[in-house]
Amino acid sequence: MNSTRESRKTVGVFMPFLSGIRGGPDVTAMWLIQALCAHYNVTLITTSQFDLDFFNRFAGTRLERDQFKIRRLPLLPTPPALPMSAIQGPLFQRSARACAAEFDLCLNAMNLIDLGVPAVHFLADLDWLKSTDLASDSKSAPAKHRKVSALRRIYHRLSARIQAQSGRDLLREDFVVSNSEWVASSLRAMGIESSVIYPPVPWLSREIDWDKRRTDFVWIGRIAPQKKVDNAIKIVAGLRNAGFDCAIHIAGTGSDKEYLTFIQDLAKRMGDWVVLKGPLFGEEKAAFLTQFRYALHTRADEPFGITLVELMKAGCIPFAPNSCGSAEILAHPALLFSNEQQAVAKIGELLSNPVLTQSVRDFLVQRAELFSTDSFCESAVTLISSILEHASSRPDVRHSQTQIKSRHIGNHGN
Repeated sequence: MNSTRESRKTVGVFMPFLSGIRGGPDVTAMWLIQALCAHYNVTLITTSQFDLDFFNRFAGTRLERDQFKIRRLPLLPTPPALPMSAIQGPLFQRSARACAAEFDLCLNAMNLIDLGVPAVHFLADLDWLKSTDLASDSKSAPAKHRKVSALRRIYHRLSARIQAQSGRDLLREDFVVSNSEWVASSLRAMGIESSVIYPPVPWLSREIDWDKRRTDFVWIGRIAPQKKVDNAIKIVAGLRNAGFDCAIHIAGTGSDKEYLTFIQDLAKRMGDWVVLKGPLFGEEKAAFLTQFRYALHTRADEPFGITLVELMKAGCIPFAPNSCGSAEILAHPALLFSNEQQAVAKIGELLSNPVLTQSVRDFLVQRAELFSTDSFCESAVTLISSILEHASSRPDVRHSQTQIKSRHIGNHGN
């Protein structure tokens, strides 16, 4: 793949919205570009204003502006307070489909987009199941937590009409890449083949000695109801009641104003041991995380949990629910809990046992190597080059897709 730029294959990386809020999908999009731009002519297709310096800091990439192209597609202007994602997605899909055929291969960095041509879809979660016929048949499909009004049903029907499916069976004709074995196994239970490539997570500085770190807890991520930040506060409250002198420091962006206000009010009621830090990125985030010994991650149905890996790579000991992607990432019984009471008991046991603490720290250093940026880039380049090679040599694209899908392409065993 040492061809000149003029003779290279073209790859389109489709990412509807780059925001720096979602975390995993934005990081995946950036590292896909980083991995592929040395081998292919890469174009990022998005609707977002793209601040390269910001996203390099956010994702840990080192991209330069002349390494890839950017194409911005039009977006429907809406008032800031009006949620319109259900209609913006279909509008992006229509615009994206109009240019998808220009590329030798299309990559979608977040779940599924019907581009009307063969594509590779990198799954971030299983939320998209709610809009498919598979949802009613799958125990893995996320539950619906709120009633849908008649007006909202009309709005979603309008969005579906705008979407105008191409007729491709994305889950069986396209390539589907899962971000965890848990996501892939959920799909296999529905008869859908999927390879696993763990998302890329750069190493953060681990230079601060363990003895110099604070004995407090850190929680970092998007402050939203499904992240259950209040559970983290309750767990630390339980540890304090058990006699452990500790605080919790919460860093993140509030993507749900009502829930953010709830957390802010809860922090005021609890006292100065609950510290709200705000959003952090790049070196500032690394410097912040490495101050702490311990961390909490409290979303129970996490498909992967890129934050958990960041915490591991910052030298923290993270604790998380014993389910889904979190259990797959941590893979250690001392770090996984089923409820708040068990969390307090297990964390208290580790805090009181220096031998167990050192054993867990050693385990996490080795475990974190599974989620390297080098491993992600190598796996992504291998997959894309295999797809393009088969597409060039065989006119029957669907046959070549089946052949490649039968291979075990992924970085979770390396």
